[in-house]
Amino acid sequence: MRRSVGKKMLMFLVVIIAFQDVAAGVAGSILADIINAYPNYDPTIVMMVATFPGLIQIIPALFYGKLSKRFNKRTLLFTGLTLFIIGGTLPTFIDSLPLIIAARGILGLGVGITMPLSVDIITEFFEGREKDFLIGFGTSTIACIGAIFFQLGGGMLADAYGWQYGFLTYLFPIWILAVTFLYLPEPEKKEHSNTSNVEGQKKVKMPKAVYWTVLAQVFYSALIFGYVTNISVVIQADNLGNATEAGMAISVFTFGTLLAGFVFGRFKHMLPRMYMPVGILITGIGMAICYVSPNLTLIFLGSIIGGAGMGIGLPGIFARVSDITPAAITSAGVGLVVAAQGVGGILGPFGFQVVQNIFNQGIGRFPLAVSSIGLILLAIVWVLSGTKAPKQDLEVTLNR
Repeated sequence: MRRSVGKKMLMFLVVIIAFQDVAAGVAGSILADIINAYPNYDPTIVMMVATFPGLIQIIPALFYGKLSKRFNKRTLLFTGLTLFIIGGTLPTFIDSLPLIIAARGILGLGVGITMPLSVDIITEFFEGREKDFLIGFGTSTIACIGAIFFQLGGGMLADAYGWQYGFLTYLFPIWILAVTFLYLPEPEKKEHSNTSNVEGQKKVKMPKAVYWTVLAQVFYSALIFGYVTNISVVIQADNLGNATEAGMAISVFTFGTLLAGFVFGRFKHMLPRMYMPVGILITGIGMAICYVSPNLTLIFLGSIIGGAGMGIGLPGIFARVSDITPAAITSAGVGLVVAAQGVGGILGPFGFQVVQNIFNQGIGRFPLAVSSIGLILLAIVWVLSGTKAPKQDLEVTLNR
């Protein structure tokens, strides 16, 4: 039975799906405790508790387009959130590290469904500036609020009761599952005249521009990795602050992303062809400020600027793909973006290690320099490659 909900309620329902998009970070806040709990395992193996969900989320994200055709949105939502909650909380009751990592894989499967779904369902219900606002608000603001909640909640439970209890934070999305399942209506099936062969017409293919955008997402996600893993090293190694202040820098970065999510729709409307390279450039400028900063104040300034850039770039890639992809295969395009984000997160550490070895450099400021240069170059390449308006891209695709 289809429920009727008001527009504001519908907006609320579609954006809260993104609340757990980056919730896999709970393990990051208690990783040191987990490493100490398993001294017989190499720390690199233990770190898979934090990194494995990002690897596994690639699998359902790659096939999200096919999943969305076979199953309705409510079924995918229920499945994704259920896998997320089960995989998230299981480590509380498990002592075996391999089984904990396997449970984290279940969580990754859930994220690989709900992350593209959170954007896909917005494109089903909304268009134009409303769609842009909700994509920015969901993928940046709401996702960052969720990240902060899960990191702080997991850390507090771990400090109070033990590291395994930190995973109980994953019970929180039960209310999201209940509210969305009860009140979120199933989007109406739209007729797409270009989805199959009709009178000799070719079946709609994914525009080439989508693949280039997805490739840019891989590099973008990989380059941001340089900040996340090195800013605390810079702060403590240069005696600019302690571990708490290092954590504050990452929180400031997240806060910048959160704030940018509020204005993404307006920013995209002001710079319809340049919002992506500008967002990437701002991220790079933030990294550069952190690299040259002689004190904690400038690091915080660079962090909030870099975070704001990501708050434009991340939803910008989703919005770009949803704009230039034919409606019949938008779900597949969004899934590719999520998969690219996971690939970038995995390749980032290896890429930085290769560059550091080539220049005989270690961790700290050098990776920040690599990030800033890489992001600025990515923005320049984006501009030089041309920035067609979405409608033009769509017409080329459908009339070939």
